Amino acid sequence: MERRFTARARRAAARQVRALCLAVSFLTILPVGARRPAPAALVAASFGWFPLVGFAIGAMLAVWAHALARLFPPMLSMIAVLGSATLLTGALHLDALADTADALGAGADRARTLEILRDPRIGVYGTLALIFFLALEWAALIAIGPARCAVALYLAFGLSRWSMVAVAEGMKYLRAQGAGSNLLEENRPQTLYLASALSMLGALATGWQGVAAAAAALIMVSAARGFYRRRMGGVTGDLVGGAGALVELAILLLFAALR
Repeated sequence: MERRFTARARRAAARQVRALCLAVSFLTILPVGARRPAPAALVAASFGWFPLVGFAIGAMLAVWAHALARLFPPMLSMIAVLGSATLLTGALHLDALADTADALGAGADRARTLEILRDPRIGVYGTLALIFFLALEWAALIAIGPARCAVALYLAFGLSRWSMVAVAEGMKYLRAQGAGSNLLEENRPQTLYLASALSMLGALATGWQGVAAAAAALIMVSAARGFYRRRMGGVTGDLVGGAGALVELAILLLFAALR
């Protein structure tokens, strides 16, 4: 019996390692995922590790921002930080934000909104959303200053990735076909529990600032879920990613306001 328990524990640990690698490959451009397509259940399980990957991204950007601050003035160094974040994440959250802005900005019914979400082109609303998003993040980082920039980046990227899991939990996927519907069906509450536990530990490590940022993320998630449920009756991957981008921005703006 002990051998069987040990074998099960090893298989469970190996599965979580594969799930973590999938989370890294999804949220970054780092080629650490499996070469073969992973089962939907494993991909869904990877969502639980999103906050850990987000905190790691934020920590790397914090180190990079500290190094750049020694060489360049804030206006230049923060542009480089945002550019590095975009490259490292493959601009995934920016693409989702632009698609969400185009779809919701059109003010059309749900069918038309879903049609716009499937369109790979970026329209006027999406372009404006990207301009304002990047400008506000840049201005917020300058206002935060080098001394507190590390904590702000760490929390913004970690909690925003948690918010993507929280927004999607229990929501109907609006496309009848595609991988997303299978992923949400395979998703389990334990995924949100893991993501929330990692987020809580990561936020508490920074003291009261983490508590304030977590409260802001929770408010944003509640607002996004309510809005998507009323307006759309569910979510898509772009809507989830767009909400994550707004949480990231909200936390940076919070830090800028708490000078």
